Amino acid sequence: MKKGIINIILIVLTLTNVILTAIVVFSVVPAMKQVSSLVGKVASAIELQKNSANNSGDVSVSDLTNYTLEDKITVNLASGSDGKTHYAQVQVTLVLNTKSDDYADYKNAISSKEENIKAIVIDLLSTYTVDNVVEEKSSIEDELLTLLQAYFDNTTFIYDVQFSGFTVS
Repeated sequence: MKKGIINIILIVLTLTNVILTAIVVFSVVPAMKQVSSLVGKVASAIELQKNSANNSGDVSVSDLTNYTLEDKITVNLASGSDGKTHYAQVQVTLVLNTKSDDYADYKNAISSKEENIKAIVIDLLSTYTVDNVVEEKSSIEDELLTLLQAYFDNTTFIYDVQFSGFTVS
C-alpha cells in the first residue's frame, strides 16, 4: 500500500515538473529572447551614437593633434546635497582631426574663440553638483564634445574632448 502511494506521488510530481518545464519553455524563453534582442538594439544604438560623436570613422593617431586651452577653468558647481559651495577646476584639451575637411577652416579660429569655448565649458559644468561631476566625467566630456561641434557649425574636426587636472573642492 505504501509503495503504491509513493509511486502515485512520484508520478504526480513528475507530471508537475513536466508541466512547469513546458510553461517555462513556452512563456519565459520567448520573453527572454525579446529582451535579449532589445538589449542588442540598444547597445548598437549607443555604439552608433558614440561613433557618430567621435567622427564616425577610424582616425589614425597620427592624424590627431591636441589643442590645450591656455588657462585652467574654475567653475562654481551647482549646490549639492550638503548645501555648500563647491568648485571644479579643469584643464580642457581638444583633440583635433587634421584630416577633417573643416580642419583648415577652423584650426586658427580655436585660439580666437577660446573665451567662447571657456564659456561653453563653464555653462555645462555649472549644471552639475559636486556629487555627480566626478562620477559623470566621461559623459560630461561627450556632452561638451557635442556642444563644441555644434558651436563650430556641426563640424567633426573636433574629434574628442579631454579633461586633465580635474580637481573638485
